[in-house]
Amino acid sequence: MTEIGNGLFENNEEIINWTYPGATLYYKDCDLNPSVAEKFTKGKLIRNGFFLDVSIRGGGIKFNTRFLIASAKAAKLYEVNPDNERFGHCCLNLDSYFKILDIYQLEGKTQIFLLHIPAKSLKYFESVTSNWDEDFIKKARQSFDNKIHMEPISDLLEPFWLKRTNFPVGMDASEKFYPLTSISTITKNEQPLYNGIKNLTKDNSDINTPTPYFSEQNNKPKGGFWKKIFG
Repeated sequence: MTEIGNGLFENNEEIINWTYPGATLYYKDCDLNPSVAEKFTKGKLIRNGFFLDVSIRGGGIKFNTRFLIASAKAAKLYEVNPDNERFGHCCLNLDSYFKILDIYQLEGKTQIFLLHIPAKSLKYFESVTSNWDEDFIKKARQSFDNKIHMEPISDLLEPFWLKRTNFPVGMDASEKFYPLTSISTITKNEQPLYNGIKNLTKDNSDINTPTPYFSEQNNKPKGGFWKKIFG
């Protein structure tokens, strides 16, 4: 993938085709402390350093926060394991990347809307907002408007599901964002699931091979010694 003069990529069509066509909405509800919730800001890029369980089933919301995820690369594990069909169990792979498209608050509840993006598109999405995004945001807000007064889906309140989902996307156990400047080490036990999700979603192109990302926007040299070197 080669850069062009404006700092984007000449194959942005590949990025668009990976991200948008076939994207489906997935749900992950949890309780977040206000100090954690406020760290999620519109436009932020995040990396999720674990396998992310989500549901294709969307109902009312019991907890204070809903992560709504638009993804074209979520593996429908409930089709492989019928025992989890009632949860609508889907999974996004280890080291999935997201752009926060919208933060929407309504009646004391918050919806954090994430767009699943390929690993090698971070520079692109750091600089670009598309008409696709605006359309998705409208649909996401409409979804929240329609569902906030519905009853929660009882299956998604069972201990099995809450254990897998009641924590924020993209944060470690200390509630700090996984850095974009590193990637996860895949253990021998994790490799089969990692490869299985790639195969189920036909996600085997180089565009989504995780690599450390250093943002030019957020890592510009500032003053002093570095200013003398870089000008």
